[in-house]
Amino acid sequence: MSDAIESSGATVTRNGTAGGRRTPRQTGSITQAPVTDAESSEVTRTAGDFPVPPALKGGPAFVWDDKTVPAENFQGLGKVLSRSGDLYRTSVYGGGLFLGSSVPNVPAGPINDPRQLASLIADRVRLVVQKKGETKATQLSGSVLRTMLASESFLQQFQPIDRVDRESRYLADFSLTCPGLNDGGPGQRVLHLGPSPEIADNLDAITRFLDVMEFATNADRTNALAAALTVLLRDAWPGAKPILVVSATKSHAGKDTIIRFASGTAAQVSISYQRTDWALERSFVGAVKHSPQAGVIVVENARLDRSGQVIQSAFLERTVTDAEPFYFSTGTGGPARRRNDLVVAISTNAGSLSEDLLNRALPIRLAPKGDVASRRPAIGNPKLEFLPANRGRIEAELRGMVERWKDAGMPLDEDVRHPFTAWSRATGGILRTAGFHAFLENYSARRTVDDPVRAGLGLVGAAIPGKWLTATEWAQQVAKVGVVDPLVPAADRSSDEGRARAIGTVMTAHDGETLVGDTEDMKLTMRLEKRRFRLSGETQPKTRYRFFATESVPIPEEHLPAEHAAP
Repeated sequence: MSDAIESSGATVTRNGTAGGRRTPRQTGSITQAPVTDAESSEVTRTAGDFPVPPALKGGPAFVWDDKTVPAENFQGLGKVLSRSGDLYRTSVYGGGLFLGSSVPNVPAGPINDPRQLASLIADRVRLVVQKKGETKATQLSGSVLRTMLASESFLQQFQPIDRVDRESRYLADFSLTCPGLNDGGPGQRVLHLGPSPEIADNLDAITRFLDVMEFATNADRTNALAAALTVLLRDAWPGAKPILVVSATKSHAGKDTIIRFASGTAAQVSISYQRTDWALERSFVGAVKHSPQAGVIVVENARLDRSGQVIQSAFLERTVTDAEPFYFSTGTGGPARRRNDLVVAISTNAGSLSEDLLNRALPIRLAPKGDVASRRPAIGNPKLEFLPANRGRIEAELRGMVERWKDAGMPLDEDVRHPFTAWSRATGGILRTAGFHAFLENYSARRTVDDPVRAGLGLVGAAIPGKWLTATEWAQQVAKVGVVDPLVPAADRSSDEGRARAIGTVMTAHDGETLVGDTEDMKLTMRLEKRRFRLSGETQPKTRYRFFATESVPIPEEHLPAEHAAP
């Protein structure tokens, strides 16, 4: 869990914690106040659950002189308070202080009320207020305290922080936060108040979980682990992380379980899919503003739009590629910007996604066989039992993967292909270092299957692989295969010329892409190619297309038990 604090560009410097003496001065000065034996005796009676207030330990007194300009008094008192080591400023201009004590019984939280600040000063500073050279009080008025909390003369004496975490987290440079202040630069100044991070040297819990989930392919299994790494390292790629698209062949296959596994200790917020983009945007923005500590936003149960074509959202496409998105929607409060440290996940069954969403996707497909309700996994209920009991252990094993990758020199996977290049190469490098080699091997296949146009092209290509045909000839094949609807707009279906023109437009748009299609006994991976040439006997060159098979894999035969075999 973390407390998000809005970022600014201020520079961080670590202040000292020693409270040494100063030479008294006429204004804003510090003078030594003696501690009597009685006072010393009282200090020892302080309850052991809480630290002894520094003001009770003696030390110098700070003289607040009314003749001095406020900025100098603010600055001087701020320097004294900062020595306590548990006060920070937020990165918002004039945004007050934050109390972040390492003592377990002292709750962390913002200090933006004059009464809170008065208590802090009373416990930490022997304050003397002078007027015309005479001591008049030992505390400041509410109006002065209120002004001081918003004054840069005062606030700039404290270390700025952008975020407070209770769980260890990786920063943008892949450094792991440890207890105390972790300075990753503006936007990445993190105060970690939790325990030291655990780093495991094996993948026992992760392997046990992945082994009971029924993935469609080994690539889907590897991608599920990649999803967990993406959430863990989400600060490294603002605006350049994929959407986790978790789909399944049937309901209750474990889509939510996979997303929960990927989320780890990051706070997760779920919203329902809305067919209209403005409604989805309002739900999303409202969730982000209501739960600023969230690390994963889940769009649940995405279904086809009213036209029955695809699941699409221009808002999501824009949001996941923006390093610092602007969040505003009617009914969700004022506008706000936030560094894009969020991971978006979509769960769907048979829904097909738009091309733009598929291009930004990390696909994970589940394909359970039989009655899912009758499953009895060896680890118990994966979502309700295993993950809650082993969340910390899984996170430690993920950290171990990252740290071993760092120890190996942070090698990148130069072979993997995805629009989010930095993410895919680093994630692929981590997976390879850990012994996983099927990362994103299903990317082209899922884009084909989940995109109706690509799926139709894959079926047509698998019917006649390797043969050069004109658009008119391919239009005839499209009709034979029965995929006219996704490939030919309704307005072009009434004539041969219209169908040929539509097929030529679609094939040109997908020239050079990798597609997947099945025959009766083979699964083909093909590259769509376009050339303009003339055959023997032709007087004019013609534009032709072919599906060149780059890989063919036999579809394995399934052997039925004797009682189910055909007679």
